[in-house]
Amino acid sequence: MPAGGTEMATTAAKSGVAKVTVRLDDRDIKAILRAFSKMDKQANKDLKQLSKFISQDIADEFRNAARGTRWYPEQASFVAQSARATRDRVPSVTLGGAKRYTTSDGRRVAAGSILFLSEFGSPPERQRQRFRNQAQRDAGVRGGLQGPPRSPREGRGNRGWWLFPRLKRLQPNILRAWIEGAQKVADTWGKA
Repeated sequence: MPAGGTEMATTAAKSGVAKVTVRLDDRDIKAILRAFSKMDKQANKDLKQLSKFISQDIADEFRNAARGTRWYPEQASFVAQSARATRDRVPSVTLGGAKRYTTSDGRRVAAGSILFLSEFGSPPERQRQRFRNQAQRDAGVRGGLQGPPRSPREGRGNRGWWLFPRLKRLQPNILRAWIEGAQKVADTWGKA
């Protein structure tokens, strides 16, 4: 992994629905931010503007990745539509939240509650339960909330189906764009 890892923080909103924030996190990045804290306020505003621009590109990439997933692309696209670029000094995107999604059986669930189901899938025993039996078909019972099979293991967890593979591929480009932009901002405000 290149310098500049990705941090993921999960928070629960007032409604109890998870929101996930994905942002760059590394000792080198923290050192750059400490240097910026000693600079003019306008330099920090410019850095925030740069980070928001990069974050909007990341959110667009997440939406594209969701449309291209092979498992439940409509569900993944709904989750990806909740991606919001946050205004911070490093690129950061928030996903999830309380926006509601209607399942095939008419239940309404929050984007934050289906984020991890859409990305990592469900265990095999849960997959077997999602298929309706003959009695349910005869009674006209619809399917409900379904997710893809469990994604393959990778490292200490699972690889994921659409969000984290795209993030892993984009990470070096995100880091490079942010460092180059931060250097330009520092050069501009260092001369002033």
